[in-house]
Amino acid sequence: MMMMPCVLGIDVGSSSAKVGLFDLAGTTLAISTHSYPTFQPRAGFKEQDPERWWQAVIQGIRAVRRKVPRREILAVGATGHISSLTFVDASGKVLRPAISFQDLRAADQLETLYARFSRQELAQLLGIDLPPAANWPLPRLLWFRKHEPAILDAAHRVLQAKDFVNFRFTGEMVSDCSSNRGMVDFATEKVAASVFSAFDLPARLVPRISPPHQIIGGISSAAARQTGLPEGLPVVTGWNDFNAGVLGSGTVHEGDSLNVTGTSDHLGVITTKSYSVPELIWAPFLGEKHLLYGVTSSGGGSLAWVSELFQRKADELLRSAETVPAGADSLLFLPYLEGERSPIWDPRASGTFIGIHTLHGLRHFARAVLEGVAYSLRQILELVTGLEPAVKQRLVVSGGAARADLWNQIKADVFGRPIVTLANPHVGVMGTAILAAVGTGHYVSYEEAVKEMVHTGREYLPQPSHAERYRECYSNYCRLYPALRAWFAETHQQRIITEDHRA
Repeated sequence: MMMMPCVLGIDVGSSSAKVGLFDLAGTTLAISTHSYPTFQPRAGFKEQDPERWWQAVIQGIRAVRRKVPRREILAVGATGHISSLTFVDASGKVLRPAISFQDLRAADQLETLYARFSRQELAQLLGIDLPPAANWPLPRLLWFRKHEPAILDAAHRVLQAKDFVNFRFTGEMVSDCSSNRGMVDFATEKVAASVFSAFDLPARLVPRISPPHQIIGGISSAAARQTGLPEGLPVVTGWNDFNAGVLGSGTVHEGDSLNVTGTSDHLGVITTKSYSVPELIWAPFLGEKHLLYGVTSSGGGSLAWVSELFQRKADELLRSAETVPAGADSLLFLPYLEGERSPIWDPRASGTFIGIHTLHGLRHFARAVLEGVAYSLRQILELVTGLEPAVKQRLVVSGGAARADLWNQIKADVFGRPIVTLANPHVGVMGTAILAAVGTGHYVSYEEAVKEMVHTGREYLPQPSHAERYRECYSNYCRLYPALRAWFAETHQQRIITEDHRA
């Protein structure tokens, strides 16, 4: 009996690379995950070694091929975290460690950027309205212009994480428009030349732009030897992690609402309307469809942090949190461990527990972390639903945290709307598998591929008994940041002074 061919998807995440094999009906044939470290040379600096990404991808490919040795692979697709700048020379040699998306070193360069261009002017020049954030590429490039100019002079290209992996696959330095937001003009899909020239930034840094499903080349002989993949196997451009996750979660129709979980949590809606909202991001997606969304910088990252802090496995913490009543006995958590994006866009904010008493134990802190992330996401949800009338009531939750029943139920209770998960929670690799399936012509559109390859899982309904308690807790949560904003700024400056003295 002839077996259905499959597609290979890769997600270069913030802490690990995930590799998956899927057949063309969306069945998961094999998944493998391999981690790599993040280095923090000083407070606010987060860096990674791109070679570690590549080695993790190699390990993942070999692992899934061992599990499914005889399936024909049609193509390879990759996604990854963006704004993780990887400077390479013309030969592809990495010039320095990559800057992680969590890195906040460019906070001061935001002032330089907005002293030259208003937000409205930047939106016109970039074709996308980006709220001010230290982790967008432009302030980071300005930081390098000031502090490491030799890197800019020596660099031939700036590659995103998945672009570096694709280069190692094919020898081609290619990217997609959405992964380079903040550096390209979406109207022309080329480098934002006027912005680059205003700051004496070399336009050559932006690689050639290609549609996410476009085949950019085949597996080279060197990559074939390293990975075990057949030489010449097609590789598509790929997409940024959020867009790939949205596609892999099947939310491609107007009004579909979504929460893609990971180290950061994204929450938004598919819309055909235009928006310019200070707290949110409005970005191109599929044709006339756009994404209106916000980002909580430390979603799954908050659970990973508290798990490491207390040296407990995440599953153990989740089980202990189930024994704590809704509201965590009045313990509140602000998930600003890496600063915060939506809705406050403040890189100087910091994680905070409020209301600690002797009655609180580890299980309360675990529950407060889960609820704090849900409150942060509710702030985004209220902004989105207040603008977009077409938002559907049901919200699709995907990614690693979607496997946590308690967290899904907390979100349903805090949001006051049904939560639906997916049969396959690995939406990043699924999204890239869909790109590969479309790129090879097996499906004629993303919508057709989603219909055949993405399948829903469990539903979580809001519990009326928790509604009043969560309304009260959420109201208290919303009061905390305005009360602490000045203190956050002061302590951030004190950390910088301390680090400078240590240096």
